[in-house]
Amino acid sequence: MTSILVVEDEFDVQQVVADVLRDEGYEVFVCGNGRDALARLREHRPDVVVMDVMMPILSGVQALEQIRKMPGLDEVPVILMSEMPPRSGEPRLWQAFLRKPFRLEQLLSAVARVMSGGASDGSR
Repeated sequence: MTSILVVEDEFDVQQVVADVLRDEGYEVFVCGNGRDALARLREHRPDVVVMDVMMPILSGVQALEQIRKMPGLDEVPVILMSEMPPRSGEPRLWQAFLRKPFRLEQLLSAVARVMSGGASDGSR
């Protein structure tokens, strides 16, 4: 079964994203910040990570920078989500970006794309 780690500090958003993915047949794990995500990733390598950018303790970008340095996790596809698009000068460490608020169909489409090796900036 395909597993997805959802990293989101807003509980309602976390639960909606997780529920939609579970309804599609994915095994879903959740974390509320980047530090907890790194700890979880050391225990279990998911097939995809869906991660918020702005979070307490360790932001999504900070966590992603560390993920990319971890052997065995450096190639895990990551979908970032945020209200603000990443700055154009930032290195592309992620495979897709969803601008909040996004439609659930956009989430499912982004997951399908990164699972098949495609990438998208998710711009609207």
